[in-house]
Amino acid sequence: MMKATLLLAVAVLAGAGRVHGADQVNSLGIHLMRIEPGSFLMGQDGPAADYQMNKHPAKFSDADWDEKPAHRVNISTAFFMGATEVTLAQYRQFKPGYRGDTGAADDAVTGVSWNDAVKFCAWLSAKEGKPYRLPTEAEWEYACRAGTTTLFNLGDALPAGFQKWFSDVGYRERYFPDGKLPPEYRAGSGKFVPRVAQTPANAWGLFDMHGNVDEWCADWYGPYEAGEQTDPLGRSDGDFRVIRGGSHSAFTRLLRSANRSAWLPQTSDEKTGFRVVLGELPKGKLLPPAAPPLNAQQVEQSMAKIEVLSAGKPFFAGPRPFVKIPTNSAGPLFSWHNHSPAITECPNGDLLTVWYSCADEGGSELCNAASRLRRGATEWEPASPFWDGADVNDHAPKIWWDGARSLWHFARGRQENILRTSTDNGATWSKASVIQPCGEFGNQLIRTREGFLVITHDSRQVSLVISRDGGRTWSFNDVGHRESDFRDGGQGFRYPGIHAPIVQLADGRLMVISRNDKPEDQAKFGGKSPFSFTSDFGKTWTYVASEFPAISSVQRQVLMRLKEGPALSRPAPSLVERPAPSLVEGPVPSPVEGSNGPALSLSNGPLLLCSFTDQGRDWKQRKGLTFRAADGSEFTGYGLFAALSFDEGKTWPVRRLLTPGGPARPYPTIDRGIGELSDTLAEHVGYLAATQTRDGNIQLISSKNHYVFNLAWLKALPDVAKSK
Repeated sequence: MMKATLLLAVAVLAGAGRVHGADQVNSLGIHLMRIEPGSFLMGQDGPAADYQMNKHPAKFSDADWDEKPAHRVNISTAFFMGATEVTLAQYRQFKPGYRGDTGAADDAVTGVSWNDAVKFCAWLSAKEGKPYRLPTEAEWEYACRAGTTTLFNLGDALPAGFQKWFSDVGYRERYFPDGKLPPEYRAGSGKFVPRVAQTPANAWGLFDMHGNVDEWCADWYGPYEAGEQTDPLGRSDGDFRVIRGGSHSAFTRLLRSANRSAWLPQTSDEKTGFRVVLGELPKGKLLPPAAPPLNAQQVEQSMAKIEVLSAGKPFFAGPRPFVKIPTNSAGPLFSWHNHSPAITECPNGDLLTVWYSCADEGGSELCNAASRLRRGATEWEPASPFWDGADVNDHAPKIWWDGARSLWHFARGRQENILRTSTDNGATWSKASVIQPCGEFGNQLIRTREGFLVITHDSRQVSLVISRDGGRTWSFNDVGHRESDFRDGGQGFRYPGIHAPIVQLADGRLMVISRNDKPEDQAKFGGKSPFSFTSDFGKTWTYVASEFPAISSVQRQVLMRLKEGPALSRPAPSLVERPAPSLVEGPVPSPVEGSNGPALSLSNGPLLLCSFTDQGRDWKQRKGLTFRAADGSEFTGYGLFAALSFDEGKTWPVRRLLTPGGPARPYPTIDRGIGELSDTLAEHVGYLAATQTRDGNIQLISSKNHYVFNLAWLKALPDVAKSK
C-alpha cells in the first residue's frame, strides 16, 4: 500500500509541470506543493447565471449570485497543499480497514465528513509534529487559480473529455436526452472510479482542482463582502462548511474556479473528499455570521393571547399571495418556480410559511424561502431566504409547531434529510440534525395520541418515518422490494403514490390520502384518490377508493383534523413554563395530540380534506364536481374545494368550492400564471398545506396564495343564483 502511494507521489512530481515552489513528500506519501504568498481576485463578477439549465445545459460561464462581489484577497504566508486529494491508501493509515477491500490505493477517499477530515488532519499533525489542516476557502481558490483569471485554471473552457459523467446517468439524460454531451464531458455508466491525477495539473502542480471529487474547506459558508481582505477565514459560525472544486457527474459550471458549495459538516457522501494543507492557520479575521433574513428579524417573543372567534359566523378571505419575489430574480431567491409550501402558526401568533424557490426544480440552486405574516398585519412580508446549502437541492421543506415552544423545520438534503428546531418563533434555529432515509417528506407531520411523531415519505421503499421519543431519534418502515396490491380493496406494505397527508382516527388507525400520477395507477382506484389505512404504524396497509377525483402533477392535498368547541379555547399546556424540547437530551413529553396545531383531542372535531375537482393536466377538459347552492339547487364547480367528515372519514356530507365567488376575474397562481375566479371557478393547481390557528380559523395555502376560512363558512352554502 505504501509503495503504491510513493509511486503516485513520483508520478505527480513528474507530471506537475512548472512548480510554484519547493515540494516535499510526507510520511503518508502525500505530495505537498509549496504555494507562495500573493494576491488574487476571489469570486466572479460579470453576467449573472439565470440557472435555466433545462434550456441551456451546456452553458457554464455566468456567475452565481454568491460568487459576488469579486474582491481582492491577499495571501500573506506561504503554505504547502496536497498535490492531490487524500487517497484511500493514505486515509487507511489513519483508519485501517476503511472501506474494506473496496477501491484502489490511489482513489480519492470519499464518504468522509468535514468532521472526519478535521480528525484526519489532527491525527496527522500529532503523528508528524507539524500543523496539518484543511485549506481556507481563500487559500483553496488562490491555489486553484494558480495565477489565472479565467473560468478554469486551464482556460475559459475545460479540455475535451475532461469532466467525467459516470454516475447520476438519469439526471444527465434529463438535460441531454439525445445523449450528445458538450465536448468537455466524457460519458460513462456504472460505478465511477475517483482515481487522482488523471487530468492535467494546474500551473502550480495541483491536480483535480476541477472535478473528480468535491473537497471540504475549513470555513463556515457565508456571503462575500466587498473590499480588499488579507487571509480571510470566512464566518465565525454558520450552518454549512464550504465545499469546493465540484465533482464528477456534474455540470461544468459547478467546476469553475469561483464556484462555491457548502453542506453540513457531520454528513458525508460518495462525491466528497478533501486535500490537506501544511502550515499554521493564517492570522486573518473571522467575519461575524451573516445578518438574519427578513423572516427572522425583529420577531416578537411574547406569547400571544388569542381569543376564539365566533364559531357561528361564517368567515372567508383570499386568495391573497404570500409568495412575493421581484420579477427576474435569480438568487438567492428565484421568480421562476416557487412550490411545495408549508405553513404553521408560531407561539407569538405570527404565521410562517416556507417553500422551495428555484429556476429548475432539479437544479443545484434550489433553496428554502420563507415569508412571515406578523400578528395583526394584513399583508405577507416579501419572501426572504430561509435555508440553503450552496449548490444543494435542499428540497420540499415542512414546518410544524409542536403546540408548546418549538417550531420544527424538515427538508431533504444531499444524501439525508434534515431537522432543525426554533424556540424563539423562528428568529434563530438549531444546527441541523440528520434523519434517514433521504427523500422528500410526503406531507405534514402529526403527533399521535401515543406521543409519536409521524410523517409520510415519498420514497417508494419507505412507508412512514416515526419518532417515538419526541424527535430525538427516528426510524422508518423499510418496504424493501415487497410488492403491494395497489387497487381498491387491496392490501400492501405502503400506501400508493406520493404526497400523502395523514391523520389518526378515533380507533387509533392512521389514514392517508395520496396522489397517483400515472393513468394506469389511477385506473386501479376507478379514477379516484385512494384512502389507505394502517393499524400497525405503517407496516401493513389496506386500500379503499375515495369519492374524490384523482389528482396529478402540480397538485397536493390536505387532510387534517379540525378543532372546535372547548378544545379551541384551551391553551397549549405549559406554553411559558415548559422547557424547550431537545433533540439531544432525551424524550419530550407530548403536550398535544393529533394533527398540526395545539391543544386538540382526537375525538374532537371533524376531518377536513382539501383537494381539486380535476387534474391540472386535464384542466382544459375539466369535468368538475357537483356542489349545492344556498337556494337548494346544484351546480358544477371547478378547482380547489374542501370537504368535511363527521364520522372518521366514512362519509363526507359537506363539500364546498374554495372561492370568494362573484363575477369571473383573474388572479395570480403558481409560477407567474394567471387563473380565473368566479362563483364556480377556484384555483386549479398548487401544493396545498394548512394549519388551524388558535382563533379557530383554517389557514390554507397553495403554491402561491393564502386562504382563511372557518368551519361555519364551510358548512354554509354559497349563493350562486346568478352564476351561469
